[in-house]
Amino acid sequence: MFSKTALMVGTIMSVAVAGPVYAGSTATTDQADTMATDDAMKSDANKMGDKVANEYEDAKDFTYEEKDEFLAWVEEKSDQLGDQYDEVSASVKQDSEEAVDELAEAWNGASAELGEAFEDAKEASAESWEEVKKNTMTALEDAQNALSDDQTVE
Repeated sequence: MFSKTALMVGTIMSVAVAGPVYAGSTATTDQADTMATDDAMKSDANKMGDKVANEYEDAKDFTYEEKDEFLAWVEEKSDQLGDQYDEVSASVKQDSEEAVDELAEAWNGASAELGEAFEDAKEASAESWEEVKKNTMTALEDAQNALSDDQTVE
């Protein structure tokens, strides 16, 4: 089985989940400040989303000869998404137990899918490389999306 660290994928702090909690967490009576904060966070999320999309697009160029580099990249993204899961999970706890359960269920399914894809990528042959790489990228995207419905990485 994949270690906890290796199961965790991605790079974006889930502003879509944490943003509304953050924006509403202050006792500010000035709605303009909250709206400005929301707009700034959305802008930051869009910039981060573009960066991640570019990284994922670049990762599609890994050749079979670069398989080890690809696997290291996937593990790095796993670590980053694991950190993101911990942060999002802590933020969602403030909402409800149901939200925590839904997040955990989505994450567990996506991380299991990623673990299987990673194992397949380790075993890939030159002939199967493109298909296995595509499946691994899809699993990364699914893991990212499990943490944020508003973020896509295509």
